[in-house]
Amino acid sequence: MTTTRTPAASRFQPIDPQPDDCQSMLNQTNKTLARIRAELLTTFSAADWESYNHLVRWLRDTDVASHALKVGDGAPNFLLPDADGRLHSSERLRRKGPLVLSFFRGGWCPFCTAELCALQAAKDEFESIGATLAVVTPETRDFPRQLKRSLGLDLKVLSDVDYGVAISYGVLFRVPDETKAHYSRLGFDFGARHGSPEWMLPIPATYVIDADGQIRSAFVEPDFTIREEPTQILAALRQAASTSE
Repeated sequence: MTTTRTPAASRFQPIDPQPDDCQSMLNQTNKTLARIRAELLTTFSAADWESYNHLVRWLRDTDVASHALKVGDGAPNFLLPDADGRLHSSERLRRKGPLVLSFFRGGWCPFCTAELCALQAAKDEFESIGATLAVVTPETRDFPRQLKRSLGLDLKVLSDVDYGVAISYGVLFRVPDETKAHYSRLGFDFGARHGSPEWMLPIPATYVIDADGQIRSAFVEPDFTIREEPTQILAALRQAASTSE
């Protein structure tokens, strides 16, 4: 597993990843993402807690997660560019085995960067059982490339241009005004980062999709601080493999 970045200040603040952030996480492999979450939560300011609680409560009250695809559903096909502009089709990604598809909010979110570093640390294990790993972000322009370079990632980071894939998986939501105001005060313009005037974000979600395009495992969590552990994803992959034999 991997662990957390050290906050740049004495309180939580979403910032763009810096060089060596991921390496510092990879050097602390005894920590799970749950433990990282607990540590990051201790850095929240009063304003962070207010924004966090409002967003999670709003997502649960509006039941956004109920629209997400579930186990047994067919996974929509897609064609997305990676950080270097190369196009990747979902059909090709799962040609040799199952596809692990993880939606994350962006490189500005420390919970996302912790998850990405955890996936990077477990990448060899995924590949050893024949799985392909791809992560999907609404960020466009040069942000995915900067993210890979800053964190030293060797992952397929795909840009969900115009939010089409997140919509098809049912994990996209329009950022409520209170949340937009909070992140604006922190200096973020998601419209500019996403190449769209609409402020939209995905609920963090991870899917295991078999070679035939059927969803075998689904983790969808409205609380953006909670992510699926790589060990849980690997267990879902092994279970899917055993039931398909």
